[in-house]
Amino acid sequence: MVENASGGAPRRGLAPIVAYLVLCLVGSVIAYELTEVYERSRVDPDYQSFCAVSEGMNCETVALSPYATVAGSPTSVWAMAGYAFGALLCIVCLVLLDSALGRSFLALFSFAAIAASAALVYVMAVLVRSFCVLCLALDAVNVGLLVMSLLACRSAGFTLRRCIERDFSSLVRRPAFGAAVLVPAVSVLAGAYVYGRTISAAAQEAIDPEQSQVEPAGQGDGPGKWTSALDSCCDDQCGCGAQCQGDSQCSCGKKAAGETIQMGVDESGHQWVGGTDPRIVIEEFTDYECPHCRKAHLMVRKLLSKYAGRIKVIHRHYPLSNNCNRTVKSTFHERACELSAIAVCAGKQGRFWEMNDFLFQHAQEIRSQKMTAAQIAARLELDTADFECCMGETATTNAIKADIEAGISYKIKGTPAFVIDGTVYYGKVPDEAVQRLE
Repeated sequence: MVENASGGAPRRGLAPIVAYLVLCLVGSVIAYELTEVYERSRVDPDYQSFCAVSEGMNCETVALSPYATVAGSPTSVWAMAGYAFGALLCIVCLVLLDSALGRSFLALFSFAAIAASAALVYVMAVLVRSFCVLCLALDAVNVGLLVMSLLACRSAGFTLRRCIERDFSSLVRRPAFGAAVLVPAVSVLAGAYVYGRTISAAAQEAIDPEQSQVEPAGQGDGPGKWTSALDSCCDDQCGCGAQCQGDSQCSCGKKAAGETIQMGVDESGHQWVGGTDPRIVIEEFTDYECPHCRKAHLMVRKLLSKYAGRIKVIHRHYPLSNNCNRTVKSTFHERACELSAIAVCAGKQGRFWEMNDFLFQHAQEIRSQKMTAAQIAARLELDTADFECCMGETATTNAIKADIEAGISYKIKGTPAFVIDGTVYYGKVPDEAVQRLE
């Protein structure tokens, strides 16, 4: 005979179970919105989430981090699956309301959700160093789930320990009860894995240089082709310890859509790409470890491809790390300074824009595989001796610091930053500037 609380106590447990169910539905909606942020921040360079408040409070920064994907599926999809399972547990509890079975499973699920919240808060605070408003909302939902699950046990007249003992003993005595719990769990997890992998694959296709609609280095009329054109006129000038000087000495072009796309190094030693008689000139300040800079990089590439000689982009380094940037108080982007140096040294061999593309398009690979500077240089088949020499030169560090000081003079607070006619724009090239290109 099933143990029951007296005086209709299980019926009094209806309210917390219903509240638990509502919280699961709310959590599912929030997790779905997070999945939208995860996907759109990867596939749409122009996308900007409503919760991208600042550098330290930005859903996109969290969504673009490697920690946003677990076992090949977005973390938010796993959260959706979890809340769906929690809702199914609530339905089981409502069906078995009079026997008060299943309530401990609500509590155990809640404890697991709280543990996941704690882990994600650690990731955001320590590893990503940016918080997600939607993630924090899910943390609040998980706390609510725990409170409601404990109330559900207590309202039935049992302690949590007694609830657990009753539920697990019922799993043994009632196979149908166990199937009602385990089958939905397996089904939901399997569905989350398949759905999440589909989303991740679509996002990866947008990032993968071989699949991207924006031609990466080495394909089509993209920067790779422009770089190969540069080789013939700059290799002899830009060896280790040398520096190209002046547009006339180091400017090569490629015809595209009836307009000339050129690239070169100006008199100040800055790499540029676009037209020699542009309608607008853009100074881009970027950080190779900044996820938002990768999005901006794709956006600028589209502009260059579409408007060819009407736009000129001058690249400036602005790594967000105290290893080289005096305005940054922590390492933050740990390898940002080193990656900028790698790009500078690739430029000494006439391969700057190709390396620039590589560092953005392969950012996840560089981070996950901990690729060394030498390994990155090898991928572009740079001259090893010249590259190593350049990486150790003071001139390389000075070039990066000169860009940083220029950024400081503009009072730049984050990346990506675009300077047009002396005005700083963050995140993307403003629409009014794009209209000037039409």
